[in-house]
Order: sequence, then C-alpha cells, then structure tokens
Amino acid sequence: MMKRVRGAVGLVLVLILGMASVVKAEDDYKQFGVRVRAIYVKPNESFDDKLSGANAKVSDDIIPELDLEYFFLKNVSTELIAGVTRNDIKLNGSFQGSTWLLPPTLTVKYHPLAGELVSPYVGFGLNVTFPFNSRLNGDKTFSIDNSVGWAAQGGADIKIKDNLYFNIDYKYINADTKVKIGGAKYDLALNPNLFGFGVGYRF
Repeated sequence: MMKRVRGAVGLVLVLILGMASVVKAEDDYKQFGVRVRAIYVKPNESFDDKLSGANAKVSDDIIPELDLEYFFLKNVSTELIAGVTRNDIKLNGSFQGSTWLLPPTLTVKYHPLAGELVSPYVGFGLNVTFPFNSRLNGDKTFSIDNSVGWAAQGGADIKIKDNLYFNIDYKYINADTKVKIGGAKYDLALNPNLFGFGVGYRF
C-alpha cells in the first residue's frame, strides 16, 4: 500500500514538474518580432475577356518589405506586412503605362515547431490593395480600383543566433479589382505571388 502511495505521489510530482516546465517554456518565448525581406512580386494577372486580344500584362517587381509580428501564444502569431510595388503595364508586349500598389496584409500564423532551430509556419489573413499614380498612355480616365481579398502564406524561420533569424516566405494574395480604360470599366485580377527572404529579430 505504501509503495502505491509513494508511486502515486511520485507520479503527481512528475506531472507537476512537467506542467511547470511547459508553463515556463510558454513564458520564455519572445512576443515581438520585426523583419526585413527582399520580395519578388510576380502578378498572376487575369484581364477581362474584352481586353484579351490586347495581350495585357502587368510586370514583376522586386521590393524591400518591412513586417511586424506579435505572438499571442508560443505557436500563434499575427503578422503585418508593408511594402510598395511599381508595376509596368504592357499591351502586346509594348510598354503603355504603370501603376503603384500599396498592399498592406495581415495574417494569423501557426508555428507547429516554435522554438526549434527550423520553425516552419502557415498563415491566412486579409489583404487590402491600394493602387495609386496609375497611368496609361495619356488616358486621363485610366484608374484601378482598390481591392479587398484574402492572403495565404507559408515559410520558415531559421535561427542564426540568440534572437536573430533567417526567413524564407511565400504568399499568395487574392486581389480582384476593376480597371477603367477609355471611360469603361473592366475586370482585373492581379493575384500576385510573393517570394521573400530576409532576416528577423525577436524581443
């Protein structure tokens, strides 16, 4: 009987110590992060069928990006990215104009291996795209509407030392909008793919 009591007490102590270590691990994680990335922006554009004959294209771009991250839990964070792209507009392979895009994006990320040397993650969230300074061959009516859509991402943080990380990241942004040309409006899906790498710091 005493052996069973001692065994039960020992098991309870082990569980308590185990729970304490888990709580301590949860308390030890760094809640804030800042990251800079180089981003290759590749639009997967789709124009209205009425413009398909013009072979319309939106060019790729490479931009710097800043993002801020906050960890609600050790394995769950939210990330806000900010950057600005400039994209050429081509018709039948010829440059016709350009547009600037400001696409702030907020995602919620899950990190299944948080704290490990390599910490992958997946995320899903919201994107708002604001086009500005849009120009097309002297067409004063030309404009691109704002858009609201979803964003999905995946990537990994790789620990360099202490709180410093190397990061690789991919995002797909759903950006369906409308473009105004010659006074008429047409559907335009920009839907860019964002390929990024950079460094981040947790504190």
